[in-house]
Amino acid sequence: MHILANQLHYVLLFALFIVISTAPAQAERLCIGVKDPKGLAVAGATVHVEPLTAAAIRRGETGQDGRWCEDLPPGLYVVRGFGTGLESASTSVAVKAGEGEQLLTLVLQLSAVASQVEVTSSRLPESLLEAPLPVAQIHSTTFTKIGARQLNDALQEQPELVTFAGGSHSGGGSTNLQGFSSRDVEILVDGQPLTGRVSGYVDLNTFDASILEAVEIKTGASAMTYGQQGMGGAINLITKRATNGSHAAIETGYGSFNTGLIRADGGIAKGDFSLYAASAVQRSLGYDLDDEVAGKTQSANRVRNLFSSMYLPRWREWSTGLTFFLIDQNFWGYDGSEITGIYDFRRPKKRLAFMPRVSRAIGSNSLVSFRGRHLAYRSDEDLLYRDPLDARLQVTTNEANGADAEWTYARPGGFQASSGIFFNRLAMIGDRLNTNGNFATTDVWSQVGNVGIPLMNTLRLVAGYRADHDTNFGSQFSPQLALAWRAIPRLSLSASVTRGMRAPDFNELYILHTHGGGRVRIYGNPSLRPQKSWSYSASALLQLGERARIETRLFHHDMEDLIQTSLAGREGGAVVYRYGNVGQARIRGISATTTFTPHRRLELIGGYQYLDTLNRDLSTVLEYAPRHRANVRISYSDPWRGILLSVFGNASSPSYFGLSGTERQFMESFELFGINIQKDLTPRMALRCTFRNLSDNVDPSFRLTAPFSVEASLRFQIKRAEGSTRK
Repeated sequence: MHILANQLHYVLLFALFIVISTAPAQAERLCIGVKDPKGLAVAGATVHVEPLTAAAIRRGETGQDGRWCEDLPPGLYVVRGFGTGLESASTSVAVKAGEGEQLLTLVLQLSAVASQVEVTSSRLPESLLEAPLPVAQIHSTTFTKIGARQLNDALQEQPELVTFAGGSHSGGGSTNLQGFSSRDVEILVDGQPLTGRVSGYVDLNTFDASILEAVEIKTGASAMTYGQQGMGGAINLITKRATNGSHAAIETGYGSFNTGLIRADGGIAKGDFSLYAASAVQRSLGYDLDDEVAGKTQSANRVRNLFSSMYLPRWREWSTGLTFFLIDQNFWGYDGSEITGIYDFRRPKKRLAFMPRVSRAIGSNSLVSFRGRHLAYRSDEDLLYRDPLDARLQVTTNEANGADAEWTYARPGGFQASSGIFFNRLAMIGDRLNTNGNFATTDVWSQVGNVGIPLMNTLRLVAGYRADHDTNFGSQFSPQLALAWRAIPRLSLSASVTRGMRAPDFNELYILHTHGGGRVRIYGNPSLRPQKSWSYSASALLQLGERARIETRLFHHDMEDLIQTSLAGREGGAVVYRYGNVGQARIRGISATTTFTPHRRLELIGGYQYLDTLNRDLSTVLEYAPRHRANVRISYSDPWRGILLSVFGNASSPSYFGLSGTERQFMESFELFGINIQKDLTPRMALRCTFRNLSDNVDPSFRLTAPFSVEASLRFQIKRAEGSTRK
């Protein structure tokens, strides 16, 4: 720990030395014009200017001529426009020194044909509609439409992403992405990989929606650009930043099963300085689907979030930012065991992240960034057995400390390049580790590079690689190659191939875990080899007229040395499982998403995924990977009357649950359907009511008709941000 602290200390001192020796930059003027689909100027539209450096978001409102102007330092920016009754539009722009006043025009479209530009894993802006590598994004506006209170709620309508034990009432939330289990999916915050997995997953229900601006999802091994663990994909949580002026709001709610919510958030920004903070407490007493069963289907759960992001004023072309969050979760209940009888359990968990960042724009086309991180996770499991009486406390602590340096470059003609060096030290201490001193550690050095080359006006090539050196598993090299072709103005085609890998985590290597009241024991395996894969993807995006869009994707993943648990026998009355490399596996499938906007106030979205998985060694399908998955949402909004109405749902076919002895178990098909209604009572006060069933993926032994939950919340804006409009 002290060595890592010194390393981060020297990195920051080096950055400070460069800051002191740098001359200040001159601001340039950028004017943004906003037009509607007919080419008419849009007055009162909200405009966001987001710098790629560690700096605040600039925000304003267009005048009667549909224009808004701001003085900005030279550099790379993402510009977004929002208008009442129209979908947002965005583009990237390079503000150049000595160019005088620059004019940029945004045309707001209906949602079906709106083009979104986002900052991808390489920290460079690109269009999601024409990205060569498979990527999708969920914006915070979608959270609002479906009444999502936690991250797991917001992921429900992605056809390629299946969530388990989901919903606001759950004490755990994991995911399956394109057939890959949670262990193979990297979870990140602002591009920084999180540490602390329990049973192979990061609990998605611990992240309150109020701290998230968007969620970016990469599928397959193309997500290796994010981190070493992203062989099957990555979910990157993009946190919020304050915008111009000051704003604050509070929200409180109550619902079925004694579900409570209290939330406060606000921020202040002036120029490049910004400070945003949010705090939330969510609680539920859980629910039972079968009164004759001792254990609850969803245990009682309480989650507290404390989040803050701060960006300091630019000094001599350098920008500094800091993100901090603390998550405190506690869920408890009781269960039954054939061995120990009924027992009570209490499982408190804490997650901490401290992530500083320093960046500098070099001219208008280049950016250099230095980032540090301290991530910590602690899990306690306190079991009290009633018969025989026995108390036990198991504690597990994870830490990830590291730093990275990255350079990115983008030219107006479309050429892009990035290169970075990353260091991460992972450590785990726990009663469950079968190691000397119950301690394990590893260092990972990584070098990532990629380049985007426009071969012609309609064809773009992306090539990249990730090279990792793990002190436990040696060196690994993962290349990737992708092409994007704009065949005709309304049709985009892309294809990619990527080599992926994932090193075994500490749980898989060294765990000695007993759960289920002593009914199940799981042993780690220090002889495990890293998983490897080849991922192939092909996609097509077709715009039908001005109101409809269809996106389809074919994918195929071949895996070697797949890591899974297998039945090893019995010890006394307990069933014993052991991690092992089971050999070869295959995932292939197709997904499709359709967006249709028959009216500027009405939006219809539907999605479907078909999966064909095979564990070649065991001749079984892969666990938790349903063959069919579908979702739908219909949203109606009337901003002038302050009305938002959404009907949403998803359904999955039965999924393989694993072996019980020699018998194969399947989790029954499950569905989630809900209605979300929001009404602005006053310009500052909004009422939200959400109705949803709770049958989304529960344990097979509790699979009955699930109850319906009703939740209502009242949100009050103490002060609005400058330029905000009702959307």
